Amino acid sequence: MKPTHGQVRWLFVRALALVYLCAFLSLAVQVDGLIGSRGILPAQELLGYVRERTGIERYWLLPTLFWLDASDGALLLACGGGAALSLALLAGLVPVPVLALLWALTLSLAGVGQVFLGYQWDALLLETGLLAVFFAPGGLRPGVAGEPPRLPLWLLRWLLFRLMFGSGLVKLASGDPTWRSFSALDYHYWTQPLPTWLGWYAHQLPSWFQHASVAAMFGIELLAPWLVFAGRRARLVAFFPLAGLQLLIAATGNYAFFNLL
Repeated sequence: MKPTHGQVRWLFVRALALVYLCAFLSLAVQVDGLIGSRGILPAQELLGYVRERTGIERYWLLPTLFWLDASDGALLLACGGGAALSLALLAGLVPVPVLALLWALTLSLAGVGQVFLGYQWDALLLETGLLAVFFAPGGLRPGVAGEPPRLPLWLLRWLLFRLMFGSGLVKLASGDPTWRSFSALDYHYWTQPLPTWLGWYAHQLPSWFQHASVAAMFGIELLAPWLVFAGRRARLVAFFPLAGLQLLIAATGNYAFFNLL
C-alpha cells in the first residue's frame, strides 16, 4: 500500500515533537547559568536595556513572553512547559494549538537567549515550527487520515531545498580554498565544535577518501535537493543521500538537534 501524505504528516509531527523535546530539555539544565539572573548574559538585563531605549515598538523588535516576567522561575517554567507540550504533541493531542504554543515559547527563549540561541538549528526550528502549525491536522486527537494542505507542504519542501542547496552553495561562495580543492575534510573533524569518538576515526581515513567525500557531499547538497520538487520516486531517490549525509554528520560531530531536525 502506497504511503499517503496523511501518514507522512503523522510521522512528521511526532518527529518534530521529539526535536522540540530535545531542545527544551537540553536548555532546561543550562538556562539558569546562561541567561538567568546570575547567568553569563542575564535576560533581565537585556530586557531592561531594550526597555530604557525603546517605546512600544520593543514588542516588535524583541517579541518574547518574558516581557511579562523574566525571572529565573519563569525561564525554567518555559523550558519545562515546552517539554510537557512536546510530550502532548508526541501523543497527538490538539496538535495545532500545541504547535503554536511551542513556537511561541521557542521564539520567546530565542529572543532573550542572545548568542546562546542564535545558531542555525535555532533559526531552523523556528521556521519549521511555524510552518508545522499550518501543516498539522486539526481536531483534539486527529488520526492518520486526511491530506494536508498543499501550500504548507510545498513550503516545507522549499525550506528543505533552501537549507541543503544553500549549504553547498555557501561553501563554494565562501572563498575558502579547502572547499574548492576538496581538502576541507582533512581539517574538518578536528576543527568542528564537538567531534565525537567516531570523528577521530574518520579523521584517520586516507586523504583520497576525504577528498572523494567532499565531492560526494557537494553532489548531495547541490543536486539531490532539486529532486524534492519532482515526483514521488524522485523524492525517494533524494531521501537516501540527504538523510544519509545527516546521519554521517551526526555520527562524527555534535550539532545539537540540527541533524534530527
